Amino acid sequence: MITLATSVFGIVLCKGEIIKTSVHGPTGKISYKDEGFGGMPVVFVHSFGGNVSHWDGIKDSLVQNRRVVRIELRGHGDSEFPKDGDYRISSMAKDLATVVNLLGLQRFVLVGHSMGGSVALQYAGENPSRVAGLVLVDSNGDPKKNPEEIRTQIKNVLFSDAYVETTETYWKQLLERSKPEVQERLFEELVRAPKDMVIKITSELLDYDPTLSLKRYVGPKLAIVTPENDDKFSLHRLQLGFPHKVIQNAGHWLQLDQPEAFREILETFLQRY
Repeated sequence: MITLATSVFGIVLCKGEIIKTSVHGPTGKISYKDEGFGGMPVVFVHSFGGNVSHWDGIKDSLVQNRRVVRIELRGHGDSEFPKDGDYRISSMAKDLATVVNLLGLQRFVLVGHSMGGSVALQYAGENPSRVAGLVLVDSNGDPKKNPEEIRTQIKNVLFSDAYVETTETYWKQLLERSKPEVQERLFEELVRAPKDMVIKITSELLDYDPTLSLKRYVGPKLAIVTPENDDKFSLHRLQLGFPHKVIQNAGHWLQLDQPEAFREILETFLQRY
């Protein structure tokens, strides 16, 4: 294995193919994987508490004929925690921008899961001409459809002695329909997330308004959701709406619970590129 590092970014090469890289982002190192060649590139963004491994089962077939980039947002995976403690969606979209700019990706399909869907949507709204297609995986709808007092109550609980009980209950709820091995894996990852990061990201997601980005980005969109995320406040039903697919018998991490069904839906969407 050959290792190359510069003042700008580090690259790990294996048999001539880039498999692990990092770049200095706005507030620290941002890690990502860059694999495959040819075709319209696909860029993946993970959920809260996630990392590039959440896309392992999906990218394997894609890298046979197209470039696949998987990004780890600030505070996740091998990326550094932000020195300024900034976890705003708009700021994490800058992490994404840093990577795709470095790689010279002028146009690509963007896939974001949950929190990563909000980040992907934010980027697409700011850079609509560069996003050839947008796939939002079980992402948050419009949280402001919920009363402000409810959102405030949730934030207050996170600052209380009930923090551990509240967060663990929430993680278990998201994983309730997942396979046992996915439940075990994800719960271990989620409970390791620093309290400060959990509070800041949760508060941000409770206030994030997706409507402006939905207006700005008019390119092809697809939502892949669980049945629980197919209601009147879901992203794919806001404003004029856009196509969606529902995957049954899966928890919030659809791509881990039902990888074959997820891959089939995604590859059908990618056939236009």
